Amino acid sequence: MNPQFDNFSQQLKSHIEASKTIVVSAHMNADGDAIGSTLAAASLIEKLGKKPEIFVYFKGDKFNFILDKSRLYTGDKAELKPDLFISLDCGDMDRLGEGKPVFQNAKTTFNIDHHISNVGYADYNLVVPRASSTCELVYEIASRLVEVDKYMAECIYTGLITDTCAFKHSQTSKRTMEIAGELMSKGIDFSFIQARALHSHEMTAAKAFAQAIMKSKLSDGICYTTLTIKEIRSVGAIFEQLDGIAEYCLNTDGAKAAVFLYERGNSTVKCSFRSNGINVNKVAAKFGGGGHVCAAGCTIEKSTLEEALNACLKELRNEMNE
Repeated sequence: MNPQFDNFSQQLKSHIEASKTIVVSAHMNADGDAIGSTLAAASLIEKLGKKPEIFVYFKGDKFNFILDKSRLYTGDKAELKPDLFISLDCGDMDRLGEGKPVFQNAKTTFNIDHHISNVGYADYNLVVPRASSTCELVYEIASRLVEVDKYMAECIYTGLITDTCAFKHSQTSKRTMEIAGELMSKGIDFSFIQARALHSHEMTAAKAFAQAIMKSKLSDGICYTTLTIKEIRSVGAIFEQLDGIAEYCLNTDGAKAAVFLYERGNSTVKCSFRSNGINVNKVAAKFGGGGHVCAAGCTIEKSTLEEALNACLKELRNEMNE
């Protein structure tokens, strides 16, 4: 028994049952945990007899094995004033993107997340930084309220393995592994999910990855690399295909931390930090971002790629020397 999960689950169930219009959404540029937790939460709502509106922001096909894009909300978000808005895997209200005004217009809001930078911006907040993933939290909630079926298990398992990088990260706990075992007992094809979510890629993504790795450098225990928007477009890649580059850099011998930066246009640079224990959440927070101790990110506006890189390296070195 866990009173925190027990109480939150019952609060959520009561509001779902009392609501007519329900929205579920995660952060922009969704990753496996964001997609998996959103879809698992939507399935939970359906099992409780309601039809949710689903927001997912992801352009590629990587997660099509769980994401049926025909289920996504395509109407005018400005017209939505839901009774209930459930935010998942989103550490900052601004990262809801187009969903932010919908969240603000909702009568009641819930926030389920594991980012250490999350300040608890909803009416009801379940923020557990020690959890491996938001999908782990969704499992704790769903398993208390309904029978977790094979599809929900596939969604949740996807989040577990993507946010832990196949149970490699330090946030992986005994409970994480227990949940993984329980999900496997539902008959999911866990080998297929790992192959699709972690290892499969399109040729355009491979070419962008190769460019980034060829440019990578190691200095003072930091492995770093960059991509210009011209380089990304030259191989036909899209931003959603760039996940994994920072993680790969971190695996370089001698690297204690890694940072990958790429241009998004309009003098905007996206930065992804990874580390083997250094608190990169504190580094990302310097630029208005956040995340986890060993994995975080931020967006730097009104900056060139070189300026952003130099600023990130300076803050990383400062954190490493503290």
